[in-house]
Amino acid sequence: MSERGVLLDLRPLRESAAFRRVFVARTISILGIGMLMVGVPIQVYDLTGSSFLVGVVAAVEGAASMGGMLIGGTLADRHDRKKLILFARTVSGLTFVGLAVNAMVDGPSWQVIIALAVINGLIGSISIAALFAVVPTLVPREQLVGVGALNVLSARVGAVISPALGGVVIAAFAVSWNYWVAALGTVVTIVLLSGLPALPPPAPQHHDAAAGGPPESMAQFVARERVVGGVMIAGVVAMLGSGVLVLVPGLVDERFGGDSWAAGLLYAATAVGAVIATVTSGWLSRLARPGLVLLVALAAGFAVQAFVGLTGVLALALLLLVVVGAISSVQEVLRYALIQTHTPESMLGRVNGLWSAQEVAGVSIGALIAGAFGGVVSASSAVVTYSLTMCAVALVSLLVLGTLRRAVAAPSPADSAVAA
Repeated sequence: MSERGVLLDLRPLRESAAFRRVFVARTISILGIGMLMVGVPIQVYDLTGSSFLVGVVAAVEGAASMGGMLIGGTLADRHDRKKLILFARTVSGLTFVGLAVNAMVDGPSWQVIIALAVINGLIGSISIAALFAVVPTLVPREQLVGVGALNVLSARVGAVISPALGGVVIAAFAVSWNYWVAALGTVVTIVLLSGLPALPPPAPQHHDAAAGGPPESMAQFVARERVVGGVMIAGVVAMLGSGVLVLVPGLVDERFGGDSWAAGLLYAATAVGAVIATVTSGWLSRLARPGLVLLVALAAGFAVQAFVGLTGVLALALLLLVVVGAISSVQEVLRYALIQTHTPESMLGRVNGLWSAQEVAGVSIGALIAGAFGGVVSASSAVVTYSLTMCAVALVSLLVLGTLRRAVAAPSPADSAVAA
């Protein structure tokens, strides 16, 4: 697993004790969140019998999370990041305890579940933006591609393991156990993150120090730093395109006889592809033009995705989705590395908060648009049409985003000045 090989670059874990703490804590948090994603909807449905209220809980928590990411990004650039992370994780842990206690009393309240879900989404997400802002200060810039791959790997594996684990715990014990496990995991993450070095806020930077003007706003920075702005645009396009997954049930009903086993395999295939791509991601750190590879991969992923709607052979559809998942993982790793290496420390919190929030919003909007396609034509036709439409958008992005197309992985300060 050498940094000169094709396998996952493990130097960040080997060489940075602080990053190891963050990585382990984040992995534990992902597992806990996955268990909550199973526990909360199951409990709300058991209490109310309403799928609508289950959707309401998911929607309000998602909106709160987006707000928390944006707020957390601003706070991370102005306050002690370590204290901010520990505060957010502590509040998040207390909401898990509240959910557990509510689940154990006679007559649990679904209103309490919603309230605690909102608090957890808002405050817990503050730590996400703060942690993203911290990581680039803990490892050398040339290792950030490896960091991005490790993040993707832990997220994908956690997304597979934690919901299954949550379902087993609920079946064997009770939903309250899910919440207690998440609370215990949060205690472990707080202990780990308490061992981080001091993380004071960065000194404010002026775009034109000689002019003595006010510090640059996030909007001004994203508009000026075209690599970062381009990555944001590419990220929105990628997230919108991922909404095609809402068409899987209809596609299975149309092409594969409504077999729920086939649906499960199709959903899992992209995760399998993502894991394969991250485990073999060592080559990404040696790219001369990562921005160009990102934009080409964006278009290629949609092109491969379109073929999924054309096949009636399950094995081929699975193989195609494995490829789609691998290409998506490459994009995600490169987006992460480019964002971190082209953003000054004083802006890392806000930029990462915006990046995280726009990815959440993009997935939701993409699902809505893809669903609208599916309401007009058959599921298979919708997969093809929507994927080709997004492929065309990606090709336009490849032509228009020239600065991103020419971007290097870790520019020197002089390069950044020229790019601006």
